[in-house]
Amino acid sequence: MDHNFKFLTLPHRSGEVANVFIHGYSAGHDMEDRCKLRKYIPTSLHNGINIFAFWPSGHWAQFDSASSGGVAALARINALAGAGAAAVDRAMHFNSSRNRATEMGKQLLGQLERYLLKHHPYVSKVNLVGHSLGGRVVVSALLDLLDKPDHEGLEVGEVLLMAAAAELSAEQAHAIQQRTKCKLYNAYSEDDLVLRFNLGENSIGRRPITSCEHEHIHDVSMAQFGHTDYWPRLEEVLRASRFHGYTGGLPRSNQPEPVDEVPDPVETDYLLHDLLELTSPTIRGQVAKHLRSSSWTKLEAEPALYPLTQELQLLGGHCLVNLARGRGLKYVQILLMLAQHYGLVNELHDCAQVVEMEALLISKCFQSSFGEKHVLASRQDIVQHLDAMTEQGYFDQVDALAASLTVTSYFSTPEAPAPAYRKSDSILPSGSTEIALASASTLSSLSGLVPTERIKAAVNNLKSAVKPGYSALIPAVAILFYARLKLNNEGLL
Repeated sequence: MDHNFKFLTLPHRSGEVANVFIHGYSAGHDMEDRCKLRKYIPTSLHNGINIFAFWPSGHWAQFDSASSGGVAALARINALAGAGAAAVDRAMHFNSSRNRATEMGKQLLGQLERYLLKHHPYVSKVNLVGHSLGGRVVVSALLDLLDKPDHEGLEVGEVLLMAAAAELSAEQAHAIQQRTKCKLYNAYSEDDLVLRFNLGENSIGRRPITSCEHEHIHDVSMAQFGHTDYWPRLEEVLRASRFHGYTGGLPRSNQPEPVDEVPDPVETDYLLHDLLELTSPTIRGQVAKHLRSSSWTKLEAEPALYPLTQELQLLGGHCLVNLARGRGLKYVQILLMLAQHYGLVNELHDCAQVVEMEALLISKCFQSSFGEKHVLASRQDIVQHLDAMTEQGYFDQVDALAASLTVTSYFSTPEAPAPAYRKSDSILPSGSTEIALASASTLSSLSGLVPTERIKAAVNNLKSAVKPGYSALIPAVAILFYARLKLNNEGLL
């Protein structure tokens, strides 16, 4: 199991203090949830650099093949036995994630220090915020500091534990405070029923740490807070604890906020809708061109923003199901679907932004269609090459990719054109602009390729060719990736 954090600096950064947020179990497990967590950080928290630390926390609904197979086998024999096996398996899964959180904590400050040195070398102090098992990560990191000299490690200013699924005695809290000189806030709620399942431990997320008030250790009671309330109501927790001197933001209104009973799935998909709205008509035209190549879409020659977004969503998932219910998938769900199609799920932990997920996916698409030597087949180099290409040069590459994803490509030999670069750019090794590789999906070319990987690539491309909408959806995503990079809007990355 990977023990590396994936750090992401949020927009609106300023100052020399970094606020580092760590999620808990069943959170931050995919791009959709990571985007949701990012939006919970209040815009009024601009007195520092806000960083999310994503870690492989696991998810209660994600079964590995061995677990799902065993549970399914018992369920076929007896439904109750299957349900019992599932409950036991999930309890073991949580316990594994709990142990992983402890180990991740020992790695946190070292990895964070290296990240800050590279991206924010002027940061002099960090504040730590952990929720649920993320609180356990923080506690483990601070306890690990107790065995190190005072001059080692980052300077910790304030620590906010929210519904922490961890034990911490008053003596340990005092030792941490003496070692780090930090202010420690423990936001807890006796109404948190989820922490009752943290078996074998008396979680500080349900109780105070100390029995008496301490100058630098504060227990903050969050009455009537459930376990999942802390992120959506983060501003209330920050205000109640006065974390990092937090006084910003408007007080919570006593009047109920207006709720859109049925939010529009098209307009609320800001990563797709807003991107298409802000990008150029030329790029929107390229997206529409590829979508119109599918018989599953009905688009006018120059579609408006709303139908263009809607038709792309409808190509995600099962087209017949989407047509029946009248809506498709969100853009991040489409990306996850394509990542599963190309066997990239394990690599998604390294993607903290949508644009990183797109880079991973599109480089894999070009690699699968044209081989590893194609200039856009490397995730590490794809952005560099794409920045140096002319706009039409990239569109030509995507056109070739689209041609390689059709059934007819298996009876011909489609090629990637020589990449067209701007004359002022010279990032490529000599001779690289002459690359024009045959499609790896062409069955007649398989004899000269490494069998396992290339046959696997050919099978993937064949699946893309026969699955409804994929041959149009994949090149459309490639154009959206280009649009996102060129727009460079931090809120849409």
